[in-house]
Amino acid sequence: MNLYRVTAPVPALLALTCMLLFATATQAEPWVGAGDMALRHDLQQLADAGVLHAPTMSWPLPWSDIKQDIGAADSSQLSPRLQSALGRVQQRAAAETVTGDIDLLVEIAGTTDPWALRSFEDSPREEGELTVAADWVGRRFAWKLSAGLAASPDDGQEFRPDGSYVAMSLGNWSISAGYLDRWWGPGWEGSLILSNNARPLPSIGIDRNQAKPFTWPVLRWLGPWRFSTFMGQFEDDRDYPEALLFGMRFESRPLPSLQIAASRSAQWCGEGRPCDLSTFGDLLTGNDNDQALADQPGNQLAGFDVRWSWPGGRVPLALYGQAIGEDEAGFMPSKYLGLFGAEGWGEWGSLSWRAHAEYADTACDFPTSPPEFGCAYTSGIYTSGYRYRGRVLGHTIDADGESMGVGLLLVEASGNQWNLLARNVKLNRAGIALEHSLADGPATVVDVTLSHGRTVAWGKIDVLLGYADVSGDSAVIMENGARASLTWRYDLR
Repeated sequence: MNLYRVTAPVPALLALTCMLLFATATQAEPWVGAGDMALRHDLQQLADAGVLHAPTMSWPLPWSDIKQDIGAADSSQLSPRLQSALGRVQQRAAAETVTGDIDLLVEIAGTTDPWALRSFEDSPREEGELTVAADWVGRRFAWKLSAGLAASPDDGQEFRPDGSYVAMSLGNWSISAGYLDRWWGPGWEGSLILSNNARPLPSIGIDRNQAKPFTWPVLRWLGPWRFSTFMGQFEDDRDYPEALLFGMRFESRPLPSLQIAASRSAQWCGEGRPCDLSTFGDLLTGNDNDQALADQPGNQLAGFDVRWSWPGGRVPLALYGQAIGEDEAGFMPSKYLGLFGAEGWGEWGSLSWRAHAEYADTACDFPTSPPEFGCAYTSGIYTSGYRYRGRVLGHTIDADGESMGVGLLLVEASGNQWNLLARNVKLNRAGIALEHSLADGPATVVDVTLSHGRTVAWGKIDVLLGYADVSGDSAVIMENGARASLTWRYDLR
């Protein structure tokens, strides 16, 4: 199930908030979608403690793995902090995996200035949004119908079916078709290859439900593993209308403390471009760089993720990184974009907390100096770039950017959350990135955001307050000064 999302004027929503001071909003879906910081924090705590066994770097995450592990967990062997996290996840799983009932959700959101620098946390895309959704989960089938309206949208699409899907399970695999957000990577502020920065493309996907290890001795060392692949379609208002986006990802957990993943995405086909099986075969095998530009099958990105944790210390710690290549050399990715970070977590009185520091560079040939500008998220073939409806599919800072950020998440025993994020971002550093979605030339943004999510009697309220200091001689999509947003969700079940 999911949401009816509405974005309305902030003053009206602030008035509405006064009436909403007490309730619960739940959702029923076969997977956990990207966007919920507190739930991700709880799932990661349990994974690092060995309660959850599957990899946790690809979203959406199937509930089937999570339910199996939390059902087998012995809470008496866990610390009070982990017992609290386990209880919250168990409660959420029970609500979201109810079968046989149609669930209805309404969401209204309004903001003074849409968040241009998005992160894992969900936030309004437009000044006003209204979404109504109905969903149903059965033993083998699931569906969700979501109808959204956006006020004065930047992409001109007032009606939005984002979040809608139909899905079917076949053995340990699920086949889905719809508009699903995907987040591939360990980062909290962005993913270099696929994130929720852009609206979701309509796509058909195949995903492994449960991350069972290989039984073959030669591959058993990989541990629990998951595989995802999809084919999506771009909009028609671009250089090659209705081009396709192919993606696939393999991730595994060879050690309880180690997660690794390999990802690949490719733009291909489209009106006026070759779309046959031979072209797709060349795409899969990397047979492209030795061909003339007009004959090359498409534009590809590929790379790797890693996350290593040390949960046994006085303060549990984890290090993570992502390297995504914009080109290929010797059948391996090259001209890398880079992201790395560190995170720690623990408890502070009755609060559970997680802090992180993260760095990302979206110029090619990371970490050489100087890097190669004008390379990332663009193509000599698909000149509209690696973007959908005006927003980049990868990291929110778009091409030739550099971001340094720190964040602190606090989660109450009830599940209410506070999230503080501060970032120093350099955009379009050389001023030559084509079709850049945020800045026409070099610009610097210092951005601070504080958000609070609370369950009340009439739904769930999310309030975000932020301030941005923008400097640069070229046009930048973000404005100087303060901003605020308010989102209200209500489950009608």
